[in-house]
Order: sequence, then structure tokens, then C-alpha cells
Amino acid sequence: MIVTPSTFLMIEGILAVIVIVAAGWYLYRRLQSGGGTTRATPKYHPLLVLLHWFVAFALANLLLRGALIMRYIPNSDPEKIDGLRAHMYAGILVLTLMVIRLVVRRNTWHPPRATARNRHLDHLAWVSHRLLYVLVIAQALSGLYMALQTGLPGVLILGHGALPEDFWVFPVRSVHYLLSRLLMATIALHIAGALYHTFLLKDGLLRRMSFGRRIVADDANKLVGSQGVARTGNASQAL
Repeated sequence: MIVTPSTFLMIEGILAVIVIVAAGWYLYRRLQSGGGTTRATPKYHPLLVLLHWFVAFALANLLLRGALIMRYIPNSDPEKIDGLRAHMYAGILVLTLMVIRLVVRRNTWHPPRATARNRHLDHLAWVSHRLLYVLVIAQALSGLYMALQTGLPGVLILGHGALPEDFWVFPVRSVHYLLSRLLMATIALHIAGALYHTFLLKDGLLRRMSFGRRIVADDANKLVGSQGVARTGNASQAL
């Protein structure tokens, strides 16, 4: 399937409008409800939420552009240079943001681990989340290595030289391709898990990765402590 750059830009524009409308509706509902319920849903740190959705959009853009557009443009076409330049910059940005995301995740409080109410699915979720981090970073590093090996910085940034006739003569191109397909499969599994929690379990999992009032570590400890006291009091009354 070949998608022209103009068609892809139109698809991106439609998706951007959908996201903006959905975000506006969400904020409107929050204002109408007075900012939500009295009990805050445990959420990730706002910076982690922002990084999550920005990286998700950037990854979708990179993978779809690479699979549907870039691979079908011959290296002799001047349009390929503009596309590769944007692809390289976006890849470097994703790699940088992923490192920042790991640091933020390690140094901020986050909600308790979600459960799919099945130990096999819980284990699959644990593995796939970590695999997702590994694949994103590996994909970005393989692309950066390929750029350096083929002299792309000089061609794309300095305007010196020309693109190689075929990137596939470099073994790292096959690695980059394989990682992109594994990444697509892992992302599809990640989305399937989110849909499973949303529509079947209906446990509000996606709210954890949204902006708004959140329970910080101290509040969470107080909440657990108060629940423990309440349970003890109820047991005493029962006796």
C-alpha cells in the first residue's frame, strides 16, 4: 500500500482534529462536574503523562511514515532527503524523551501495578511494557547508527555528498526494519490491553495516564492507613 505524503498529512490533520475535539470534550466534562469526583484516581506524574502521549504520537508518525511513505520513495528523489531529515530529527527526539521518561518514572511516585485479573495476562503485560521500552530505544539507536554509517548527517544537515543508492546493502538496515515490525506488534498488544481494561474490565485504567488531580505518595499512605484503621474499628465493633 502506497500513501502519498499529501494523503498522510491529511490523515494526520484529521487525527489532530479528533484529538483536539476529544480533549476539549474531556475538559468541558471536568468543568461541568466540578473537577471530578471527591476521591482522586491514582495517576502518574503529569510530566510522565505528557511524555507518554507525545512519544506515542511521535512513534506512530515515525513508524507509519517509514512503512507507508519513506520506503517507497527512491533515494534519487530530492523529496527523500527532506523526509529522511525529519525522520532523523524525530528519532533523536524520541530517544532523548525516552531517556527523560525513564528518569522521571524512576524518581516519581506512580499508581499501584494494574491487574487484568489473570496471572498470565499480568505477566504478559509486565513483559510487554519492558519490551516496549527496549524496542523503542533499540530502534532509535539502530537508526542513529545507520545514519552515521551511511554518512547521512553530512548529506541531510550539511548538504555534502549524496544518499547511497540502496540502504539495504547495510546490515543495520535489516535490523532497523525488524525492530520496527516488532515495535508495531508490541504497540498493537499494548493498545489491545488498554482496550481490554477499558471495555471489558471497565476499571478506568486509562485515567491513570491522564492529567488532573492525583494521589501523591503521602496521600496514598494516609489513604491506606485510614482504610486499615477503619477495618480494625469495624472488626472491634463486630466482636
